[in-house]
Amino acid sequence: MADVDLVATGIAGLDPLFFGGIRRGNVVLVKGEPGSGKTILGTEFIYRGATRYGEPGLIVVFESNPIFLRRDAESLGWDLQALEQQNTVKIIATSPQVLNQELRAANGVLLQSAREMGARRIFIDNIALLGTASAQDHTTSNGNGNGSPREMFQHLLDGLRREELTGVLAHETSA
Repeated sequence: MADVDLVATGIAGLDPLFFGGIRRGNVVLVKGEPGSGKTILGTEFIYRGATRYGEPGLIVVFESNPIFLRRDAESLGWDLQALEQQNTVKIIATSPQVLNQELRAANGVLLQSAREMGARRIFIDNIALLGTASAQDHTTSNGNGNGSPREMFQHLLDGLRREELTGVLAHETSA
């Protein structure tokens, strides 16, 4: 019997490793060096969700240019631009600081976008930068820093759970 709480990734060979998929509402961390395929894996998770399973999704990028992301996806046969026009995929380029603020606010623009499009999935690339944002926030003199990297990560998880999003997070390690 299939577990209805599992979200199939649709990525060839990955779902059997996850015993059928990712438990709904959970987050999977993909960690690797630059060029190891984290962005492709996360993008495919969103693409397959939208095209195969009727689950709209968000792609949140900090360093990648959405134009290049679309181009690279197109080279694999994934038409993200068409899915964006259908409002089943949304690519958001932002900064770690803005994402952190958005996830702290229940009425943030990012999560409001997720609600409006009925998003069920999210891919965030590259959460290693959340630690950098946290370090910068700690050094501000106004005393309103956003906390440690651990606190920022917890806010991220809390925000995703609040919106019932199943996620893939990319974390870049040094080469």
